Amino acid sequence: MELLRDPDADLIAACKQPDQNGFEAAFEALFTRYRDRVHAIAFRITGSAADALDVVQESFALVFRKLDSFRGGARFSTWLFRIVVNCSIDHRRREGARPAVSLDNVDPAGEPVDERGSPRDHAVVRELGDQVQLAISMLSPKLRVILALRYLEDMSYDELAATLGLSLGTVKSRLARAHLALENIVRTRFPELNPSDAAPDSPAAGGAG
Repeated sequence: MELLRDPDADLIAACKQPDQNGFEAAFEALFTRYRDRVHAIAFRITGSAADALDVVQESFALVFRKLDSFRGGARFSTWLFRIVVNCSIDHRRREGARPAVSLDNVDPAGEPVDERGSPRDHAVVRELGDQVQLAISMLSPKLRVILALRYLEDMSYDELAATLGLSLGTVKSRLARAHLALENIVRTRFPELNPSDAAPDSPAAGGAG
């Protein structure tokens, strides 16, 4: 089966030639294409808009330094998101993994919602966005990461496995643990919420991969 061409291939090729005239424009194009998604993932993992901005800078600085090592075995986006995940977790560790969460600039569209859900389901999550983000912030970094990538980036199980460097079985079990942990937090800390609103794709709901 023929592999699909990476949509970023031309930009990557230009970015690997820093002496050429198109280098700066190509790197700026990559940054513009992915900065919002990188920030959204970092925010879900760090729980802070300010920390997420730091992670954006750290991630793209690493991309700049390590791009020559990218061989195209996976898509550039997969490689980039793995860097973002690692930078986000490292940033939390350096900051002492503080539990405080900034609710400024919460993007309701970035909540972990199932795109197959009804308009009513999406409206409920938008209304409860702050509480859902607080609940997610109480998860461990590994569980927070897999929820962020699953719902924010709408990654399939195979994409999660490639991005996180995990087996498919580990992805499924970790995602199931994340759903159960989130539901437990919602029940104990936010009893006014319906746990299914916080984790709409939980195993009990019959979510598909």
